[in-house]
Amino acid sequence: MTLEIKHFDPRLNQWIYTDERQTILTENLSNTLLEFYFPDKKLSFGHSDEYSTDEELKNHPDGHILLLSSKTRLLYGEKECLETIQKICPDSKDRGAYGSIFLGACKNAIYEKLNILVVDDSTDNRGENGGILSNDLAYKLVGDCYGQISTQLYDKVTLRESQADKNYRVIQHRFGWVNGVGEDTTKYRFGKGTFRPYNLDEIEYADPKSKPKIDIILPVSSFKGTDKDRPKSPTKPQIQPGLYQQNIWLAEKGQSQQGQMSISQLLASFPQGIKDFAEELEVQAQRLASIQDDPRIVAAYYCERYEKRKESLSQNKLKTGEVINQEIDVKNLGRNDDLDADQELDDESTKDDLFMYKLIKADLGGHQQLLETEKVKQELSRFVQSEWRDIAVGKTLTFDRGMIIPSKELKNGEICVSWLDEQEKILNFRSPFLNSNGLCVSNNKYVEDQLGPDGEPLEGIIVVNDEDHKRIQQRITELEAREINADFIDPAETESERQARDYDGDCIGVAKASLYPNLTAEAERRNLPQNAYSPTVKLKKQSFYDPTDGSQPPFERIAIHMSDSISVGIIQGGDDHAGS
Repeated sequence: MTLEIKHFDPRLNQWIYTDERQTILTENLSNTLLEFYFPDKKLSFGHSDEYSTDEELKNHPDGHILLLSSKTRLLYGEKECLETIQKICPDSKDRGAYGSIFLGACKNAIYEKLNILVVDDSTDNRGENGGILSNDLAYKLVGDCYGQISTQLYDKVTLRESQADKNYRVIQHRFGWVNGVGEDTTKYRFGKGTFRPYNLDEIEYADPKSKPKIDIILPVSSFKGTDKDRPKSPTKPQIQPGLYQQNIWLAEKGQSQQGQMSISQLLASFPQGIKDFAEELEVQAQRLASIQDDPRIVAAYYCERYEKRKESLSQNKLKTGEVINQEIDVKNLGRNDDLDADQELDDESTKDDLFMYKLIKADLGGHQQLLETEKVKQELSRFVQSEWRDIAVGKTLTFDRGMIIPSKELKNGEICVSWLDEQEKILNFRSPFLNSNGLCVSNNKYVEDQLGPDGEPLEGIIVVNDEDHKRIQQRITELEAREINADFIDPAETESERQARDYDGDCIGVAKASLYPNLTAEAERRNLPQNAYSPTVKLKKQSFYDPTDGSQPPFERIAIHMSDSISVGIIQGGDDHAGS
């Protein structure tokens, strides 16, 4: 199914036309949570910028009102839609914080009755699930937004049998349901996360005499949109752990896939580590210097870079469920570091790039006369300048990339990368990179969580530890009770905290530490307790409730506040280094 959504300009209060006021700019979105909730409604997109006011956001050519926002992207609909939106997101901030969940197109979607085991993934109530499984087992199967899906349902959601590549992967998902169509009878629910395909038919139940069917295991953290911060009491409390039979809309947003991640953002924090890359950068610079004066070779290199970029994006989008657009932006040669990002394409820019690529490619195969025209010369000159800039900032340097999932079998300081040797030291980091605390040096340890239902490693995933301080302290206490000296301490910040990990589709970059001795030594030195930055405090999403009466400002004002992509969740940075 597809939604057709028209675009308008809130400041001018008029539709945006693609021609002489004949055709309104229209966008098609397929398999969205938005369509599940509003299948027959007329919806439209407006846009905000740094000069927008909340009064301007009340404009609409047909008198519709603002329902959701995702950064500067604004969704409008009929007034009757607002009642449903307020049931889905009673806390108005969630209409901006989670707008992308509703607007993001998915690859496949189903709507049917499923048996859903909801598990408390918090450390305080670890594994509580209503007694269906032992708490210890249930806790091992979940993480922050991470759960399990039966192989049968995995095949149905991903259309696995019709795919040429039948390797098992972790899938990103979106889900939602309405009240009155299942055992959670009172609330609208929605959320996101990742599923690992798992043989749930073989799971060990707490009561061998009671083995209800389980289709998916969802952590409580995957459920979004409660109003628990409401001063009086929540009108939509968080779902309770237990087994629910529920009519649910479930969609595949994307799949895990191994790729490449640029490490340019690391280099400023590790000046000594740059020594490891000097030779590689010099080779790249020499190659570019040797070809930059020959327009034919530059043109061939331009096409080569375009084609590699298109292939990379096409592979990513095949796995992430995004529509493959042949109009790839050759100007943007960065890597897709976060599979959870809902990319928005600049149509004019991508059309220009496609046109220039086709023009240059055709001329290379012909008489090569257009290479002397001013437009092509300017484009190739810009391309060469861009390549020099990328080399200068290290954008051409990469680590392997994979989607992360957690394992309770891994301790702080351990990681599992299936394509690297066990017991190797592994450099790993997550984007965005805040400071040197975010580069970890971890020991590679194989665990079963890396395996799919067929016993083979899942494609494109990296398994990480998600230990927090409470679990580390519990380990120390257990060892001391057995009169064993713990050869580790509770660090000021765990690896999970250093990288602000969650498991709804985030990726990290990894590489063998032995390949980069200077970077590894500097990372280990910079993260000694006396040298590390103070821990970064990640604050909860800002509440807009008035503590006196529980009221909230108009959503137009909240949407503008959140449009900078920073104010949704505020991060408090640590102090400077305690030592040098």
